[in-house]
Amino acid sequence: MKTIVTGGAGFIGSHLVDRLLSEGHEVTVLDNFSTGRPENLAHQRAEKRLKVVEADVADPVKILPIFKAVDWVFHLAALADITPSIQYPDKYFHANVDGTFAVLEAARQSVVKRLVYSTSYYGIPDKYPMPETAEIRSEYPYVLTKYLGDF
Repeated sequence: MKTIVTGGAGFIGSHLVDRLLSEGHEVTVLDNFSTGRPENLAHQRAEKRLKVVEADVADPVKILPIFKAVDWVFHLAALADITPSIQYPDKYFHANVDGTFAVLEAARQSVVKRLVYSTSYYGIPDKYPMPETAEIRSEYPYVLTKYLGDF
């Protein structure tokens, strides 16, 4: 399987990359390294089935060719955290809304078989651990931008 992991240099993304490679996938990581770190993939440097592309997922012209002949996409790329999203809502909208739209459109145009979108949009919970039935609270830019990706 040919697979793309957006945000593949992040903590969760790099672990997903490890798993996919261990299962025999050819993996392309798309990451702009705004929050992801190359060190998270350093142990896979010699792996021939891994390709790392530094790119902003919100750049449709740059990412579209990368999606050609891909079977699966795991879309983990995002800016996360509540406080910075209040300070920089425009950056969060660009990364999380424009980025998700560009990934979805590239996947559609390339007839990708499966796309998994990773999100968290519950806001600050009333109790921990937070149940899946918790109320969605889109009062913060981060939460709202991730919630919009589900539509």
